[in-house]
Amino acid sequence: MLCFVPLLTVEIILIIRCKKEFALLLQVAVLLGLISLIPATLIQTLSSKLLLGKLLTKSALPELLVYSLLINGFVEEAAKAGCLFFLPSKKISFTYFLLLALAAGLSFGSFETVIYLINGTKNLFLRFFTAEILHAMCSVCSAVTVWSIKSKKQFCFSWFVGAFLLHGFYNFFYTIGFVPCAVFCLIASAIYAYKAYKAYAESKKSAKN
Repeated sequence: MLCFVPLLTVEIILIIRCKKEFALLLQVAVLLGLISLIPATLIQTLSSKLLLGKLLTKSALPELLVYSLLINGFVEEAAKAGCLFFLPSKKISFTYFLLLALAAGLSFGSFETVIYLINGTKNLFLRFFTAEILHAMCSVCSAVTVWSIKSKKQFCFSWFVGAFLLHGFYNFFYTIGFVPCAVFCLIASAIYAYKAYKAYAESKKSAKN
């Protein structure tokens, strides 16, 4: 149950502060976060059984880094970003869209933590306090890219690329037990999410002027 505390906390705050119509979209975002976990988990499971997965999961750090960036970072962020396309963008503002992405990211991270809990993953305490927040921040970054594609005004792929790279490096440092660098990736993802929001919001204002 503790796995869902961050998600439930954010949901309650947003429901109280936002419009009533937003509450339904919020539940849709949470459901999409859960759904995006399914293809990501399937791809990761299949990759671990294939020769490529076996080669990349060896103890060599370069191979582990590649695996973390591609299988953990790219696959999970691509799955989340893909589901964000199902969120409406015409009826809500840019800020509301990012808040929905935040909820979807927390949903993904919460249910993923449950899976790790069942599998008996080590350092679960660290993952609980960092991974869910990381998923939320990276989801916000990817949402800026998704919004730019859906609005057909600008194509900001750099925010998605940054999201999956930060996610991948977090997984890499978490796996080898280098906690300070994992925490650094978490902080960097929060800063990057804020910059993504500000940069795109400012570009929209300058385009109107």
